[in-house]
Amino acid sequence: MIKRRQFLKNVTAAGLGLQFLPRLSFAATAGAGDRKFILIILRGGMDGLGAVPAHADPGYAALRGELAFGTNETLKLDGLFSLNPALKNLHGMFRAGQASIIHAVASPYRSRSHFDGQDVLESGHNTALAGQTGWLGRLLSEAGEQEQTAIALSHGIPLVLRGSQNGTSWAPSRLPGVDDDLIMRLKYLYQNDEMLKHSLEQAVMADKIASSAMMGNKKRNFRQNIAISAGHAVKFLKADSRLNIAILESYGWDTHVRQGTLKGPLANGLRDLDRGLGLIKSGLGQDWGNTVIAVVTEFGRTVWVNGNGGSDHGTAGVAFLAGGAINGGRIIADWPGLGKQNLYQERDLYPTTDIRAVFKGILHDHLRVSPDVIERKLFQDSTKIRAMDGLIKKRPA
Repeated sequence: MIKRRQFLKNVTAAGLGLQFLPRLSFAATAGAGDRKFILIILRGGMDGLGAVPAHADPGYAALRGELAFGTNETLKLDGLFSLNPALKNLHGMFRAGQASIIHAVASPYRSRSHFDGQDVLESGHNTALAGQTGWLGRLLSEAGEQEQTAIALSHGIPLVLRGSQNGTSWAPSRLPGVDDDLIMRLKYLYQNDEMLKHSLEQAVMADKIASSAMMGNKKRNFRQNIAISAGHAVKFLKADSRLNIAILESYGWDTHVRQGTLKGPLANGLRDLDRGLGLIKSGLGQDWGNTVIAVVTEFGRTVWVNGNGGSDHGTAGVAFLAGGAINGGRIIADWPGLGKQNLYQERDLYPTTDIRAVFKGILHDHLRVSPDVIERKLFQDSTKIRAMDGLIKKRPA
């Protein structure tokens, strides 16, 4: 496998414009075998209480106001929590023991900037701007150039994947497509150059994979539609047995105005997320049993409803875990309560779980990353945060 930098250098030197190639290459990762990990980042700050209401908490209805769900409007989880009705696929996975919900969870970030919050979430550090690499990127760099690979479905390389020379991303090209005649001419031109011939073959294969995932979705917004990027992720994961990590992202979760309950921007976003989760499950087939999906956001939102019928930047929120490898059917929460005295700064859900404990548990128990690498390379500033046990099903010896 050639490095992306060398590939682009060779292609440019040969006179082939970059617009003629799909934006795809791969990155090496640790020896995870057939285990797959999909990280979905919801950018903007998803409202955890809007996604997973604490309907039986005495303070819920009064504090949430017009953002509170009615008693029979949600999908029951247990005696305290329920699920937004837009998340029907996730609810089915939960009941089947293939999804878990982590509530009152946050990164160590305690301010309210989207940029800084995402930086902390993806870098793995305690503070923003502490480095220029992400915890998955450092994992790839630590592994070196092995056979397993990773891809981000994004218009750029997200911070979480930076730190490896092989890290990259793919997104649909905004430029016109390439006709078959040009491809045939390029194949003829490169037939005696093994480097360019192989690179062109990889590019054509990637374009075919992506095109099949885009069928029927050409007019939809890639950046805001998880179902579209999930379709691409499934195609790539199925096409290359070495590919075992995918990163998806979506925008539009900053619901300051008219957030709604059964309808509105939050419900729309959750419905799209739910479609994406269902598509990944059905698309992966047997590989679903070896898959873990983590859905995270940079911070939660205020418990209080604001004057515009929305919620503002908060602290703790919710994370979802799904996949056939998940030891699911559980809500993991050291619940702080919604009494005014229990809120963080008298406005936010109080954080009781560090998201890094979740990441560490997945890395160790699912991707088989050693504790030394996790603590020394990936989350250097968090030795007191222990990996969360029991997230992953035990495999037969």
